[in-house]
Formats: sequence, C-alpha cells, structure tokens
Amino acid sequence: MCYVIGRGDDSVDLRGVSLAGRDMSGWHMEGAIFGNADLSGTILNGARMARVKISGANLSGARMVTADLECAEISSSDLRGADFTRAHLRMARLTDVTAPGAIFRNARMYGAELKNCDMADADFSGADGRYGSCVDCDLSGADLHGSNFARAVFSNVRLGNANLSLAYFCDAQVAEVELAGADLRGCSLKK
Repeated sequence: MCYVIGRGDDSVDLRGVSLAGRDMSGWHMEGAIFGNADLSGTILNGARMARVKISGANLSGARMVTADLECAEISSSDLRGADFTRAHLRMARLTDVTAPGAIFRNARMYGAELKNCDMADADFSGADGRYGSCVDCDLSGADLHGSNFARAVFSNVRLGNANLSLAYFCDAQVAEVELAGADLRGCSLKK
C-alpha cells in the first residue's frame, strides 16, 4: 500500500506533528515541511522524501533504510541512532545536526553537505560521499571503512579514533582534520 502526502509540487506543512513510532514505510512525502516534529522511532523505510525540510525535529531511532532524501534540508535536529542504511541523500544538506551513533552504511550521499554536525561514532561504512563536504563536524570514532569521499571537502573535522581503513579520499580537499588514533590502513589520500 502506498500513501501520498501532497502532490509533490506543493509543500505540505507538518510542523509540530507527532508521528513517533509509526510505520510509514513507502509513504510519499516529497517537499513536506517537518518543523519541530516528533518522528522518533518512526519507520520510514523506502519513503520518498525528496526536498523535505526538517528543522528542530526529533528523528532519534528513526529507520529510514533506502529512503529517498535527495535534496533534503535537515537542520537543528536530533538524529541519534537513526538508520539511513542505503538511503539516497544526494545533494542533501545537514546543518547543526546531532547524530551520534547514526547509521549511514552504504548511503548514497553524492554532493551532500554536512555542516556543524555531531556525528561521533556514526557508521558511514561503504557510503558514497563523492563531491560532498564535511565542515566543522565531529566524526570522532566514526566508521568510514570502505567509503568513497573522492573530491569531497573536509575542513575542520574531528576524525580521532575513526576507522578510515580502505576509505577513498582521492582528490579530496582536506584541511584542519584531526586524525589522532584513526585507523588509516589502506586509506587512499592521493592527489
């Protein structure tokens, strides 16, 4: 069964809504606005959420496996322990997000922008973040094993004790990155 919120060309305003713990897998919510919404523990696997605007929301523990979040704007929100495995986050913007322990395993994050985010201990293993950017972020203890961040920008990022084994950063612009205790075995940093 497929549920559709809006027509995709409208912005449906869902500010302040509580959908905590609900199963909304496969729903179509393109362009929706989730300001100060409670989506904690919500199951959004395979949901189509391109161009959504999420601000001040609680998505802690949400499951968004294979969700389409292309061009999504997520700001000042709680993503602790949220699962974005194999999610499509192409050109998405995450700003001032708190996401320790969040899972972005094998996520497609081509051109995504992460700015001022706390993503300590997050799992980015196998993620494709080519041409993206990560600025003023804490990724200490994060798992980036086998990820691809070719031609990405990493500036003022904490990667202490992170797993960067077999990660690919060719032609990436890297400045002011803290790597103390990071596992760099097989990591490619060629220019």
